Amino acid sequence: MEILEVILHTNADDECLRNVVNYPMSGREEEVKGYGVNPNNTDSALMQFKKAAEFWGNTDKNPIFHGVLSFTKTTAPTAERAMELTEQIYEPILEDHLAIIGSHEKGRGDSDYHTHAAISPTNYNNGSMMCADNSTLFPIAQRMADITGEKCRLVVKPEDKSKKEFHHIFYPHKKV
Repeated sequence: MEILEVILHTNADDECLRNVVNYPMSGREEEVKGYGVNPNNTDSALMQFKKAAEFWGNTDKNPIFHGVLSFTKTTAPTAERAMELTEQIYEPILEDHLAIIGSHEKGRGDSDYHTHAAISPTNYNNGSMMCADNSTLFPIAQRMADITGEKCRLVVKPEDKSKKEFHHIFYPHKKV
């Protein structure tokens, strides 16, 4: 089963933001790509995320969207395949949002490869915000199930560790 894990950082300070933006390109990655940002420099990428939010007046809103996509060994036997799948899954979001995605080789359940995506919630074309709620997360999880052809478990991890994680299973739609 594929896993889409979303880690909430709605009250993140600058150090947390730096860590989230840096993680996909921290030196442990097999591959890293930037979408509208420099994927080789944390300071530059972080500045680009902040400037997009500042331009649209979104500095007091959710500063970052952090997703971890874990694929089964069959679905993504290589880091390159994990990256290709992640790009397909996030394609509608990557059209209007700054992002850094890195693939890592590390066992997580039935997975050898997973990706980390740090995405700016600010749409750089119109300033609208992407929220980590059902209207955003459910379509991403369903897209993951449809693209991989495997069930996808959505796990939402709240900032407040005392709150319960949210879990939901998505099944691939049958192709007609």
